[in-house]
Amino acid sequence: MDKKIIIDGHAHACGEYLTAEKIEKKLAGAKADMVLLTPGQYGSRITYPLKNLAKKNPLGDVVSKNNRTTGFMISLIGAIKEIPKGNEYVYQLKCALPDKVKQCYWVTQANWKDVQKDYQRMHFDTIKFHQCWEKFDLEDEFFVKTVEWAAENQIPVFVHVHDLAQMKKMISFIKKHPKAIMIIGHLYGVELFMEEEKEYFQNTYFDLSNSYFVSSERTMLAYEHFGARHLLMGSDTPYGKRSLESTIRQISDLDIPAEDKHRILGLNMANLLSVVKE
Repeated sequence: MDKKIIIDGHAHACGEYLTAEKIEKKLAGAKADMVLLTPGQYGSRITYPLKNLAKKNPLGDVVSKNNRTTGFMISLIGAIKEIPKGNEYVYQLKCALPDKVKQCYWVTQANWKDVQKDYQRMHFDTIKFHQCWEKFDLEDEFFVKTVEWAAENQIPVFVHVHDLAQMKKMISFIKKHPKAIMIIGHLYGVELFMEEEKEYFQNTYFDLSNSYFVSSERTMLAYEHFGARHLLMGSDTPYGKRSLESTIRQISDLDIPAEDKHRILGLNMANLLSVVKE
């Protein structure tokens, strides 16, 4: 496998990634090789325009406010109820495009007891929790037990944390579960991680989705502290127009060695997904 592989490591099965045909077109247009898909707003064809919050406040916290807005809007429409159906839909897309689609299974309080059974059938590649779509605490049983199972099976866990108080709990959880492979969404709260000893975060990765939320300056902050091996490119499609293309371009324009860019753009994720093994 070419080490220059490009993987969209965080995207939703809606908008430009709604169908197999759209997925192939999107990846080809962005010159990307594959996408790690999770459910989104089921059946939606919409790509959502976003303000570039990162450009306005490149080193600030732009995620907290967005989390509050997202939580309010999602609660109004009850989208969390569609997630189990969305997991099935992503699985079908992976079956249709096995070389281009990897599956991120979204875990909720309603489906967590089905995770192990579904894994036997779907063999999904990662799992996900989202505190903005569904209110829960990182100390809740369904979260702790599911992540412990994932750690035993070396399955990466993506977490979109709701607020900085919960992020502190996330750090405590990681310290207690060093074998858990954790991916922190949107580079949120990276400063809190930087206050701790780096030895705790050997299995922790930071998602850079996307250029609307994560600036070049903020990316460099994480890069200079943790290095390229802990950073993962993602688009969060369909949130932000041309978010995949703009995020690839932003990483490609960083003043860092080409090898490190290749790692961030896809090689790190390829290793986590066992697409390649170094």
